[in-house]
Amino acid sequence: MSENREQVFENEEFQVLLRKYEDMRGGTQSIFFDVEEFEQIIDYYLDDFQYDEAKEAANLGERQHPASVEIKYKFIHIYIEQGQPKKALALLDEIPVWEENNPERYFLKGTALCLTGKLKESEVQFDRGLELSGNETFEALINISIAFENVRHFEQAVKYLIQAYHQQPENLSVLYDLGYFYDRLHKFDESLKYYQQYLDLDPYSDNVWYNLGIVYHKLESFENAVEAYDFSIAINPDYASSYFNKASVWVNAGKYEKAIASYREFLEVEPESTQAYCYMGDCYEQMNRLEDALGAFRRVIELDNSDPEGWFGAGMIYHRLGSQQEAITYILKAIEFDNKNLDYWINLGYANEDAGLTDQAIKCYSYVTRTDAKDLDGWGALTGLLMKEGQYEIALGFLREAFVHHTEDAGIKMKMAVCHLKQGDKELSVKFLNEALEANSDLDSEFSYFFPEGVRDLDIEQIIQHYKK
Repeated sequence: MSENREQVFENEEFQVLLRKYEDMRGGTQSIFFDVEEFEQIIDYYLDDFQYDEAKEAANLGERQHPASVEIKYKFIHIYIEQGQPKKALALLDEIPVWEENNPERYFLKGTALCLTGKLKESEVQFDRGLELSGNETFEALINISIAFENVRHFEQAVKYLIQAYHQQPENLSVLYDLGYFYDRLHKFDESLKYYQQYLDLDPYSDNVWYNLGIVYHKLESFENAVEAYDFSIAINPDYASSYFNKASVWVNAGKYEKAIASYREFLEVEPESTQAYCYMGDCYEQMNRLEDALGAFRRVIELDNSDPEGWFGAGMIYHRLGSQQEAITYILKAIEFDNKNLDYWINLGYANEDAGLTDQAIKCYSYVTRTDAKDLDGWGALTGLLMKEGQYEIALGFLREAFVHHTEDAGIKMKMAVCHLKQGDKELSVKFLNEALEANSDLDSEFSYFFPEGVRDLDIEQIIQHYKK
């Protein structure tokens, strides 16, 4: 409502009215205002998100004009803006019958119904309001699309916004919203179409170039995405998000050197971004430049000692460097700041396992499986370590529990085949071996790790050879 604000709220006549009203609020003198003046005052507060002040003005207006339908509509506006659609609908029921041809009644009811999730009913109300509006429907169509956008129903938002587009095909706000809505609907070609139309009219919109980059990125059109972000940066060299997203494009394209360069450009604008340093660390790790990766994660810790990702990232690099005690120390520090992150716990288990601290590793893996029985990696790590330690009976107990949650996983079935055979139950071993190899014939190597050729019996050997064909 910026145009209306400039035309109405900022003119001298309204400013005099507002001062008069606020003087009355601050004193004891009662001043009479007509209904139209109260409407302007209420709209002023609504436009500025001052809902309590708007409601106070509406209450004063109702006292002075108890029969005013216009004031009642303002109450309904306030309830809708405050997220109280049921109150708005109840008040709409009090609107007199002679208002049945007033479009506002239907637009307000449609918006309230939209907020309660009754989308079909809301569309009926909106459509009736549009019928009654004659040719003056552009602003109403915009407001309807916003109502659906606010409840994240972009399909309906597009339905009405397209109608507004046909009325004003060069309206930049409409083109922008259509580009955004189609993006949210994953209709990326349509999104590109409207963003391009916007840029044909206004090629210097850094934000639209940025949005265009996002859509191209989702389409995995990496070169076009980078080009769009570059245009955004050329228009606004301080547009930090464009640098950051450009780096993300290069990461997804597997071009880590270029990604690092873009993160460095981003850091010139946002020099204390720990997230950028974390992502740089990941890039260095992908390039096997582990010392550089460690430096990036250490920089995160310097900037924010309580950021768990910095501690965890450094811990993972120490793990890869073979410095398990340092890895354990750093990952434990990450858990101190975020003890619910199961990725931290399982990697702490890996570091303990590689350090020969079997009991500690088992505790970590067990914590993962107890916390989230759907975490397949946790079950795999726990049972794999127990089997490596020769504790097949205990491993089988955990495998049975894992099987309840992952009945189709071939890896679990293969481990069960091994454990059953180690326990002397050949029948069950054969059953699970067949099921595992039928799903993934490459798993025979895992079976062979525990039962090398020469140790297996003829039936087992025949099954393995069968699935190798």
